[in-house]
Amino acid sequence: MIDMAFLLITFFIMSIRFGQEGDEKVKLPDADQAKEITDERVQLITVNVTGDGTYVIGGTKQTSGELLTYFKARKDEGENRKMEIVIRGDRKSEFNAIQKIMRMSAEAGIPDVSLAALQRASEDPE
Repeated sequence: MIDMAFLLITFFIMSIRFGQEGDEKVKLPDADQAKEITDERVQLITVNVTGDGTYVIGGTKQTSGELLTYFKARKDEGENRKMEIVIRGDRKSEFNAIQKIMRMSAEAGIPDVSLAALQRASEDPE
């Protein structure tokens, strides 16, 4: 019984750590007009762009070719649902890497693309 309890505790600790790992690698920029997406009818595909220009989806690194294939496959799976790609670009990433994602989404037939940012606090002078 004790062994099973330790296994469960280990599983939950490891799954919590890995679930948040992708978010830690990307530091979002601030924006005055940032708002939260709340429409549940939209299927979101979140792409993280790290500071060195690496694409990450669900904690897995992707090349440009793999990313395009992934977009097309997701579009084919959910033809009746509206899809949107959310790009979470690191502050240090070059915009060229983000433009590539925009082009690939258009090529895959997903026209809705948004950029994620942190909402700037009103008292922040920057």
